[in-house]
Amino acid sequence: MPALTALLAALGPWIARFFFMKGALLFTSFLGRIGLVLATNEFVMEPLIDHVTRAWNAIPSDWQCWFGLLGVTKMASIMVTGMSLLGAKRVFFSKS
Repeated sequence: MPALTALLAALGPWIARFFFMKGALLFTSFLGRIGLVLATNEFVMEPLIDHVTRAWNAIPSDWQCWFGLLGVTKMASIMVTGMSLLGAKRVFFSKS
């Protein structure tokens, strides 16, 4: 334990300096990405979901039953989720 304490005492100023210099950048980057997520949800995903729901409700109920039986609804859900994940991957894991 004394060796760990001495190591942390020696590295402490460097770690603190790193967080003081990079902490503000990391924090603003985090807040920017949170804002991007909230804006994407509010201005892209919600209108898209509303549009798809209205389009789905325009389909006759007999066809909706057949689509559900054949798995079209599950397939569409999986595809939309995959496209959303690919978009999120490009936004959050791209080099900026």
